[in-house]
Amino acid sequence: MYSFIWKNKDSYLDFGIVIKERPPVVRAERNVLEIEIPGRDGDLTVDDGTYKAITFPFVCTLLDTTNQDEVILWLDGFSDLILSWQSDRSYRAKLINRIDITQSLSILGDFPLIFKGQPHPSMIENPVITLTAPGSLYNGGTYKSKPVIKVYGTGTIDLSVNGNVIHLTNVVGYVTIDSDLMDCFKDTALQNNQMNGEFPELKVGENTISWTGTVTSVLITPNWRYL
Repeated sequence: MYSFIWKNKDSYLDFGIVIKERPPVVRAERNVLEIEIPGRDGDLTVDDGTYKAITFPFVCTLLDTTNQDEVILWLDGFSDLILSWQSDRSYRAKLINRIDITQSLSILGDFPLIFKGQPHPSMIENPVITLTAPGSLYNGGTYKSKPVIKVYGTGTIDLSVNGNVIHLTNVVGYVTIDSDLMDCFKDTALQNNQMNGEFPELKVGENTISWTGTVTSVLITPNWRYL
């Protein structure tokens, strides 16, 4: 029996919904542009290193038909999607088909769901890592991650992640570097003008973290990901 978690609710335990047949595990496809150039053999291939979103088509069975209105309200919008056969990871996804459960059940006995997810699912286990001295951390995922790094200290600080130096100025107490949002901030105040350098990524395997300046600790939410 297969199921999924959506908006922090379990399809089977909370609504009596099971996936009739598990779809194949799909790996994200790279965004590759092939250009035909007159006078040139073959195509010019342009690969920017990014990946396309993943589509998950499900055919579901509703075992308890007394709560259809509640199910319809639940199956909408955006959320983290966790699949029962990949329970160690979550996809940021949206539901892309609007369904008429009553009509589908009366005609087919089942109903379809189509989710569209971001290409790199995140590990469910994503503990904050605290460093009080320069050190390293290991990315056990299969793809580079975009961490959130909170630096506690004062004044001018140079933070190095795998040799990539981020220069911070006028730090008062702490500052947060969010590589996913591509923003540097303290609480709700943006401080991008006090940061110079590339937003860091954590490669697969060992990553070295060091700094210079007055730093008491560095808190890293690694956001490990899979390919």
